[in-house]
Amino acid sequence: MTDSSQAQAVDKNVEEVGSRYFLPRNLEEAERMQNQHEWLKGGANGLILAPIDLNRSGLRVLDAATADGYWMQDVKSIFPKDAEFVGFDNASQSVPRSPEGYPPLKDSSQFQIVKQNLVEEFPAEWKDSFDLVHQRFVIPLFKTEEVPLVLRNLIRCVKPGGWIQLVEMDFQTPVSKPIESCPAVQAVHKLTSTVVSDPLASTKLAGRLNDEGLVNVGYKAIEMVAGSSNSDPELGARGKRNMLSVLGFFQSVAKPEMIGMTEEEWKTLPERFAKEMDEHHVALNVYFVWGQKPEAR
Repeated sequence: MTDSSQAQAVDKNVEEVGSRYFLPRNLEEAERMQNQHEWLKGGANGLILAPIDLNRSGLRVLDAATADGYWMQDVKSIFPKDAEFVGFDNASQSVPRSPEGYPPLKDSSQFQIVKQNLVEEFPAEWKDSFDLVHQRFVIPLFKTEEVPLVLRNLIRCVKPGGWIQLVEMDFQTPVSKPIESCPAVQAVHKLTSTVVSDPLASTKLAGRLNDEGLVNVGYKAIEMVAGSSNSDPELGARGKRNMLSVLGFFQSVAKPEMIGMTEEEWKTLPERFAKEMDEHHVALNVYFVWGQKPEAR
């Protein structure tokens, strides 16, 4: 494949999947997302790093791209009992819930899940309506020119004085050690950077929130360790399982020639990636980014 045709293949692939969620809506994916949730929760020592006052009554929370609502059902334990949660997702069909997951959300009056697209007009009643707006693992899939619209849609939902928290992976910056001993890790970085629209979107979010007029903007980069070098063996195993699942899905929407691999190298990539997670410090950075909407004057 020539450089020109390879570039066209990459562009076509990004156009088809880069600006939208492209993983399957099935039980296996629901279980992967729940495993990922628990890995991230353990690695970050919590789900909310934004400095919101969680002791106030009557709090309302909006969870963007909520999938099956697992984040809402878990995070409710740190909110007052009268807190209200609304989640939305653009899935044409609901995401199946794992048999080991939480009970269906419809059994609780605290929760509501509706269909909504991040780049389409939001319900008018959501404007200035939520004390916390949360969104996780979506922004890098959108085209660069779409990101301001996504953020503005979400920020409009925040009450004056309320908070937004965004959680995203850095798909490009290597933090595994020693990186020269991890060729499979480097190949995975190259693959994910090829498929997502902006592999460094997470590193730009604090600046984007500042540009949108938010105050008290902050962030924390969490090094998420996958495999045997994690000090918590359970979290390490969760991370390894999640990374291998994500690699499988990325391979399903890409081709080996897109990152200069042979068919044999492509076929053995998961095995080599797993081996490196067993033998080296394999990790990636996840950014928690937050900002506060100024109080109305």
